[in-house]
Amino acid sequence: MMKIATAFISAVLLTSASGYAKDYRLDYGIETPTDGDAGSTACPYGVCHVKVEKLNLTVIIFLSRDDPDHARIQIEGKPGCCFFELGAPSQRIVPGDPPPRLRFFTGMAPQGLLYFQNEPAGNLYLRFHLD
Repeated sequence: MMKIATAFISAVLLTSASGYAKDYRLDYGIETPTDGDAGSTACPYGVCHVKVEKLNLTVIIFLSRDDPDHARIQIEGKPGCCFFELGAPSQRIVPGDPPPRLRFFTGMAPQGLLYFQNEPAGNLYLRFHLD
């Protein structure tokens, strides 16, 4: 009887732990004036780093299990890259269908009241599968 109780408790704990640790799938596409890349990966809730070696970029996604309707995106790359509209270092999005197109730029971040004209570097597309 003790073995059955232990097995049952273990099964319940493992089921709840695996449900809590559930990841989501992310499809991504990046296009730049010279090249592009696309792929799919599993991401944990919280912070997800997607390294795109071919383009020397890392996409960082902040998505909370408590608020899956909003995500914050950052892109890191070579010096001077990567900013979003108006030199913002990150972009807040609503994961949805169709996936948003995020334009990113190279240049400089705003300093005080000074905004710099940044050069377009490419587009980022993200599709979230939060099943």
